[in-house]
Amino acid sequence: MGGCTEWCERSQKNKMQTNTLLSGIATLVMCGFFVGSSIFNVHLRYQSWTLGHSDSVLLLIVNLFYVAAFAGSLVGAFLIHHYEKLFLSRIYLLMLAIASILWTIIPTDTLGTAFARVFAGFAYGMAYLAVLIHGGEVLIKEHRGMVIGCINHVLFFGIIAHGAVSPVALTDINLESTRIIGIIGIMVTLFATLIGQFMTYESPVFLVQKGRDAEAIQSLMKLRLESMETIEIREAYIDIKVMLQEDSLATGSILADGNWRPLLLLCLGKLAAVFSFNAALNQVQLSVVDLLYDLPYYSISGAVILCIRMVGGLFFVYIVDLVGRKPQQVLSTFLCGAMLISLGIVYLVFDNVDKNVGGSLFLVYALLACTGVTLVPDVHQSEAFPTGKKAASIVVVQLIESAAQILFISVTFTWNFENTAIYGGILLTCGIPLILIAILLFVMLPETIKLTLRQSRAAFARKPSIYEISSDGKESPYY
Repeated sequence: MGGCTEWCERSQKNKMQTNTLLSGIATLVMCGFFVGSSIFNVHLRYQSWTLGHSDSVLLLIVNLFYVAAFAGSLVGAFLIHHYEKLFLSRIYLLMLAIASILWTIIPTDTLGTAFARVFAGFAYGMAYLAVLIHGGEVLIKEHRGMVIGCINHVLFFGIIAHGAVSPVALTDINLESTRIIGIIGIMVTLFATLIGQFMTYESPVFLVQKGRDAEAIQSLMKLRLESMETIEIREAYIDIKVMLQEDSLATGSILADGNWRPLLLLCLGKLAAVFSFNAALNQVQLSVVDLLYDLPYYSISGAVILCIRMVGGLFFVYIVDLVGRKPQQVLSTFLCGAMLISLGIVYLVFDNVDKNVGGSLFLVYALLACTGVTLVPDVHQSEAFPTGKKAASIVVVQLIESAAQILFISVTFTWNFENTAIYGGILLTCGIPLILIAILLFVMLPETIKLTLRQSRAAFARKPSIYEISSDGKESPYY
């Protein structure tokens, strides 16, 4: 009980750190709708804006979201070094508002949908980058994993909402799922704007970089609900100063000074996330679970699968700061890979797989996939890179993720997923790389639980000559 009480008290004491991220988190919830309409879309061909258009046109429009997301992260990487987070939030919230308005007023127009996906993708890329960087710099080490893990979790909340809205809209010819999402988006944008205006506190790291040390100390006090400068505040401030001093010794290249290692590991982690959740694999899951519930048209399988993922994932979000990032990610990646390989062999060996067996196994897979394979890479992105290289490094990681999702969408867009003969190949294609990545992560991935931001970077880089840190994770007495 004592540990639980201590955790609750610490959470209350540092709640402003979460509040300052709410604007970006609310944006990502809404962007989850657009992610869902890209790689978890159960009724694409039944939506009015798709009627009368070729597969190549629809594929281009669907992929525009990820192309724009990369552009948004690229622009965000430049702006984040020069402008405060509140200014950045106004940019991506404006983009999201435009996307939502377009889907509200012209939900059946193909060109309007294309522009909506571009604006939403841009907002998604910029918001993701800003929230990861801001979160890593303002959150205390005891809660960084949980809060950043929640960012990935709320993204899935948006995806599940899309999976629930889409079949409901199909039951009434007068309803348009895109219009429903647009209306929700307008409300979310207004809510996020209001929260951001009054609750966004600038990162102390950014303020120290700009030579605004007094403001940095004030920001630390507000983020930790302190009325005066305490010893902990002073230690945090000194740690930031030392971290930035160390950064000044490094070059600007994202492949130099040991940064290639976290960059490689994060790219592998994001690839694992894509192999565990992509358009092809999701279509197989949806088709099999549809058979389980005998729902060939008004599919609710998307909502069922992601409800399991959301509920189960809550537990793993809360333990990422207790059991460690590495075991959670490695075990989740390995189990997902093993499950997909087993299912792939079953579908290759047997011509007909019982719908109860297949559907039930995919529901179990949904539970395995929420344990860490998608949420832990985001935690690592917030803490693995040096300050000067962080934005550019995250852009590269997001590029790899977006390119992988586009590849899966493009290759399988016209496939007939009612043909069970293709299931085995898809499942093995996704499962085998997951096992290989799990082995690499087990060998190379460091553990960063309960480490400060400065210590986490050092653990990833393994460069004690640049980032002074001892093997037991304690700061060098030199500082």
